[in-house]
Amino acid sequence: MNKTVLKLALLACCARHAAAAGHILCVEAETAQLLEPPMALTSNGVAGASGAYLEIPEGAGNPPKLDAGKACFTVDIPADAAYTLWCRVWWEGECSNSFRVGVDDQPAFLLGEDATYKSWHWVKYPVSRTTPPLRLTQGKHTLTFHNREDGVRLDQVLLSADKRFVPVDIEAPGTRR
Repeated sequence: MNKTVLKLALLACCARHAAAAGHILCVEAETAQLLEPPMALTSNGVAGASGAYLEIPEGAGNPPKLDAGKACFTVDIPADAAYTLWCRVWWEGECSNSFRVGVDDQPAFLLGEDATYKSWHWVKYPVSRTTPPLRLTQGKHTLTFHNREDGVRLDQVLLSADKRFVPVDIEAPGTRR
C-alpha cells in the first residue's frame, strides 16, 4: 500500500472517530417500547422529574423472589463509537439504588449503587476507568433495564460518545453533537 492510500485511510478513520466524538443521545424513560410489571409508568409522584418517569415501587419485590420487571428501549446510534451510559435516577435508599442493564443480547451489568438518596441525580456506566465503555455500532440497539431492587425510579437515559460530557440537570431529548 502506498503512502497516499495509507494517509487517506487514516484520515477517513480519524474523521469517523471525530464525527462520533460529540454525539449525545437522550431519551425520556416514559418512551420505553416495553414495560413489564412491576416496572410502571408514573406521572404524579416525585417532583423534579422531566415529566413522567418509570419506577419499581418500594415493596413491589425484587429478585430472587420476583424475577420480573423491565423496561426496553430501542435507540438509534448515529455512529460507531465508545459510549458512556448516563441515567437520571431517584433511589429510595441503600437497598433501593440500582438496576441491571442489558444492551442487545449481551450479559446485563450493574448500574447504580451510589449513595445519593431521595433526589434526582445522574449515574453513569462505566464508573471506573478499568471498565471499558459501551462499544456500539451505528444503527438500532436495545437497552433493557431489569428489576434488581424496588424503590428505584428512572427519568432519562443518555448515551454520550463525548468522554468529557457530564449531564447536570434535565437534558433535552433527541440526538445532538
